[in-house]
Amino acid sequence: MRDFTGRAEHLAALDALIPPDPGQDDERPQSVVITAVDGAGGMGKTALALHWAHRIQRRFPDGTLHVNLRGYGPGEPATAAEALGGFLRALGVAARAVPADVEMQAGLLRSMLADKRVLMVLDNAYSVEQVRPLLPGTAGCMVVITSRDSLTGLVVTDAAYRLTLDLLTPPEALDLITGILGAERAAAERDAVNELVRLCTRLPLALRVAASRAAVHSHLTVAEVVSELADDRTRLDVLSEFADERAAVRAVFDWSYRRLPPEQAQLFRRLGLHPGPDLSLPAAAALAGLSPADARPLLAALADAHLIEPVAGGRYRFHDLLRTYAADQALHHDTGDDRDQALDAVLTWYIHTAHAADRKLYPAQTRPWDVVAEPARPYPIGDFDHALAWLSTERDNLIAALHYAAEHRLDRRTVSLTIACAFTATTVSWQTWIDIVTVGLMAACRVGGHIQEAQLLAHRGSAATYLHRWEQAAVDLDRVEAMARDLGDDELRVWVLNDRGLLLLKQRRFENALRYLDEALSLSRGIDTGRWEVVIEGNLSAAYVGLGRYREALDHGQRGLSLRRKAGDRAGESGAITDVARAQ
Repeated sequence: MRDFTGRAEHLAALDALIPPDPGQDDERPQSVVITAVDGAGGMGKTALALHWAHRIQRRFPDGTLHVNLRGYGPGEPATAAEALGGFLRALGVAARAVPADVEMQAGLLRSMLADKRVLMVLDNAYSVEQVRPLLPGTAGCMVVITSRDSLTGLVVTDAAYRLTLDLLTPPEALDLITGILGAERAAAERDAVNELVRLCTRLPLALRVAASRAAVHSHLTVAEVVSELADDRTRLDVLSEFADERAAVRAVFDWSYRRLPPEQAQLFRRLGLHPGPDLSLPAAAALAGLSPADARPLLAALADAHLIEPVAGGRYRFHDLLRTYAADQALHHDTGDDRDQALDAVLTWYIHTAHAADRKLYPAQTRPWDVVAEPARPYPIGDFDHALAWLSTERDNLIAALHYAAEHRLDRRTVSLTIACAFTATTVSWQTWIDIVTVGLMAACRVGGHIQEAQLLAHRGSAATYLHRWEQAAVDLDRVEAMARDLGDDELRVWVLNDRGLLLLKQRRFENALRYLDEALSLSRGIDTGRWEVVIEGNLSAAYVGLGRYREALDHGQRGLSLRRKAGDRAGESGAITDVARAQ
């Protein structure tokens, strides 16, 4: 291919596998070398194999055999008999002399390749069964197979070397576009070219289609092509405009999707609905309405077909264009009720599991949870460490689920997911936490969740305090105080008194802070799990440190630490130890 670029590491790996020339001293086993090049549709497997074969064909003086096995594409896959017949005729066997029996054809091919150095390229294979009859039987030959399937059976039984193609690196993607547009034009619109790389997710086929669109239509700037690709809903259409199906991204994805059995196809569509960046086996099972045991082999099959990508920790993710394609298939093949039920099931699963993790992580915490519905298959949270690991891993998914629920006006789900995201206040910027809480606040106002609204306002006021946005914090806390009076809610009153004290602490107005904190401490005793008492003890310790009254600071810090330990509150214990250390 004229503008082939990148893949230096993969080309080097193929070079290293070339069998030694006859008589060359080499310790490698003298057997047929089989390399399975796998990857998702549009990843450039065929381009790599053909580019490499052309480059090194002189190392195979007895010739090169190539066949497109049509595993993924229009029409039916080639049979082994078709491929064997083509190879035998290419080697000089008259058509009438080709045996009718596949096993006899395979035997004749192996005989004719004995003691020869032939490179065999089996392109676009569908399965191990399609490939195995075509393999030569003696050393000196090399077989390169490309497939969207992982062809694991060849690795296990035929010692095949597996080489997986992933997305191009950013420099490789830029080189590919530059090769199509020309260096001058690419340099003139460098920002647009960079955005084109991002929107095409560095998928080689998508990059070729998008760059060629600008190259073929000289009146189009790269920026205009980028504008066409900006909308997620129509991006695949823009990348599928060419009449040749092999150059249409949607058609290439279709060929993989249509090969899936019904259960795998349905799970693929469900996964396209997931709002987050990746997902675990239990989350995928909840989304599909399956048990984890039933979902596991289906996910493995989709990964083998390179329609999803396995990542660390037993999780899975999509390449972005495949995610868009999967969601599009769900839109066209599933009913609205089917899609809504799947999404409700996974949102319920996230909320319920986050609630369970929150209880393990913060046993003294009181959150304004609504009634937490139980999913069909609850996920057990074992202990503090498990809770911390789960919430840390799922943080981005919880935030994504929150924004999905808000965009679709699922207000009760939005409120619950905002509360589920409370853990993130310790792991994201205060501004991000304010943004999250504001989304939940709007939903709480619409559903009339006054307690949730008040507590989320308090969260926002506290975050504004840490950002030294005194006026914003005071406005939110004034509203909370008024709502506490209207609702007759003593716990909410304690909350706002503490947060007013915190606001004054941050302003270094320590005497004024003490007045609010003393009142909050007196009111807090006996009205909840003890959560507020320990929080206020810590703030009182800080206030007394600010005043230089260190013995009183130490007393309050030690009381807070004792209460944290009594409650088994490991998450809060470190803060209490800090209070004591500061006073000391």
